[in-house]
Amino acid sequence: MSPISHYWDIPISCPDNCILKFVWKKKVRRGSFLKCRDAGSPALNMYQDQLIISSTTELWLEQMIKILPDGPPDSERSSDADQRWPSAPDVPITTVAMDIPLLNDTMAPPSKVKFSFPKFAKSAKEVVYMTVDDGPSPSGRLNLLNAMDQLNNSTSKEAAYVTFIESGYNFCGQETDAIVNLKCNPAAYDSALQLLVWTIKAGHMIAAHSDSHFYDARAGFCNYVTMPLVTKVEDKYAKCGKDTWSDMVRGALRIDDALANETLWETDADRAAHKRAVSTLWSYARLPCTNVWRLPGVTSVTGLRKEDLGPERDLRMLTAEKLFGGKLECKPDTKPWFAIGWDAEWRLDAKATYDAQKEKCKVAQDIVNQFDNKWKAGPRGDHVVLLTHDYFFADVAKASIFRDVVAELQLLGYTIGTLDQYPLKQ
Repeated sequence: MSPISHYWDIPISCPDNCILKFVWKKKVRRGSFLKCRDAGSPALNMYQDQLIISSTTELWLEQMIKILPDGPPDSERSSDADQRWPSAPDVPITTVAMDIPLLNDTMAPPSKVKFSFPKFAKSAKEVVYMTVDDGPSPSGRLNLLNAMDQLNNSTSKEAAYVTFIESGYNFCGQETDAIVNLKCNPAAYDSALQLLVWTIKAGHMIAAHSDSHFYDARAGFCNYVTMPLVTKVEDKYAKCGKDTWSDMVRGALRIDDALANETLWETDADRAAHKRAVSTLWSYARLPCTNVWRLPGVTSVTGLRKEDLGPERDLRMLTAEKLFGGKLECKPDTKPWFAIGWDAEWRLDAKATYDAQKEKCKVAQDIVNQFDNKWKAGPRGDHVVLLTHDYFFADVAKASIFRDVVAELQLLGYTIGTLDQYPLKQ
């Protein structure tokens, strides 16, 4: 394939790196390096401050050159042999199928070609929080931890960490019915504890997500009014109560008690990570099935179904208010327990197969769009919280997409934060 080059300043979509904006200033050939920048922003680093151009990108560029005015000047073409392919990072950021659709001149006249891509961050002060509910799940947590470990060990970017919002029922069984009826599987406890300890030692944050999830398996949705009435409570937690806020306390206590084994924390770094985990567990929470925010000066709820209105809504809001008040039976301190909702949600079908490139770009776009959405649920404009769930990532391919979404956001200049960094006050 002949090397190609042209001088242009146009936003384009690069298959190997999702969507970036480039200024092309040198010949592009397989194996060559190409500087890239966003107007007004520092250079975006893909690999050693440069972007590797692969055969897939070259094919795409051959198509792109046809729809640009005049095409490349003949004087800039070269017949030199391809350069040697440079060494690349051990972990590829994205695997792209070779049959991805290529742009061509039948799509639109050159002057009307439009390119849609996630915007670059205005500054590093624009922060994305990747939050994962309903763990630690034996079906998905291991894949997510491995994927994030790959990313953090293979990039020059600052390490990225996830907020895992944990449910006590996972220490009893994978289904909420197990904790509701106190029919626990001892093996579930060991699995959940191992995954949780690894999560903490890897530097990720944990927060609280209840004990039972208030999930009515027969109805298929959460019910704060009825589920506490039928949920059995162990004797050791009976004094904590049976209210919805008591369920939140029991879930955190179950996790706190499991982590209290000193043999789990061998080094000073381990012990510091454990201390932080316990602190964030009792400081940040997400109510199951409810996009409610309760921070200083902020009380809001969005996205409720019609079945969740009336007494059900009132109880959910009261639960958030009780947590914020901080003074709860069995809670180890009286500090506020902040309820954090979400701005964007990512759902995956466990049985479906996804195009990794398309799914990554879609999720990145959904997240980035929230920065300019004045109606978004969260109260802080420069901070976007994404919600997804542990069990969505039961196979390695889906966990790899999660990793690649994080990498893409970093390439676009966004900071990846954990919820303990979310501004509580305006």
